[in-house]
Amino acid sequence: MSTSSPHLERLDASPDRMATALRWARYLGETFGTSGALNALRYYERLGWISPHVRDRMTAYVRGLSLDETHTKKYDEPVTLEPPLDSLSGTAFGAHARSLRFVTEIAGEDIGEQVVLARLADRRVDRGADGGTDRSTTARIDAADGT
Repeated sequence: MSTSSPHLERLDASPDRMATALRWARYLGETFGTSGALNALRYYERLGWISPHVRDRMTAYVRGLSLDETHTKKYDEPVTLEPPLDSLSGTAFGAHARSLRFVTEIAGEDIGEQVVLARLADRRVDRGADGGTDRSTTARIDAADGT
């Protein structure tokens, strides 16, 4: 369970964010089916991506989907993602990474900025752990950043 506050605390009623939340509910239903979508939402809450309030609201949206909107494709089908999450395309985490994109969009965050901050934090941890720069990690991060 995450000790920090969730990325997405509330679902406000702005038209853009509500439309994105409804697209996310359809995505969850199509990708995981109803029960899988509800499990995914509980998982996202435990990870600290969403608050209990958001999970409750999204649960209501998922339960409101028609049969045509649920489980039209298999969870294990490869997911293709756009940068900066494209390295997760085709992986088991790809479907959840797409959910993270929805979470950050609804929260008004920039997923690219979040990835860069995570990579910078990773660099600081690597440097602090060995007292210097881990050249292989730095090269891997720089390659991922395109530098």
